[in-house]
Amino acid sequence: MSGTRDVEFMGLALAQSELAASRGQTPFGAVVVDEGGQVVGEGHNQVRADRDPTAHGEMTALRAAWKRLGSAAALKRCTLYTSCEPCLMCSTAIAQFAIPRVVIAARATDVPGSRPVLGTGMPGVAEWVNRQKGWAPIEVVMDFRREEAARILKAFPWDAPWDGA
Repeated sequence: MSGTRDVEFMGLALAQSELAASRGQTPFGAVVVDEGGQVVGEGHNQVRADRDPTAHGEMTALRAAWKRLGSAAALKRCTLYTSCEPCLMCSTAIAQFAIPRVVIAARATDVPGSRPVLGTGMPGVAEWVNRQKGWAPIEVVMDFRREEAARILKAFPWDAPWDGA
């Protein structure tokens, strides 16, 4: 998949990030698309709503895709579109499930106050994975519709209190 399809699917990921923001969640969204071009999972950040530190947009989309597809092995033929560069936790899950292609809009540096653990995210994880024998390679497409994603991030009230604070 590429070109027009990438634009379409990233649009869905960006819509998920806007949905998250409209619900008071941090504006991160993702979709998982199978090899036939069907959306099999979508999700947005739900950390605050679920009180679950693992409920990132990528994780909710991957959970939905696995549930719909019925097997983790089927994820090896999917593409993940995400509104922002995945954190180390999400990147590790993507690598463990051998997602072969990840299309990313905004960079972690576009997020106010971003502090990547170990100074890396998906690009660094993919670089490491791609050097390993026996690991499925990961293609990472960066900055795809980045300006749109950055606008969504910039509009979010990052300093607003949450969780009763």
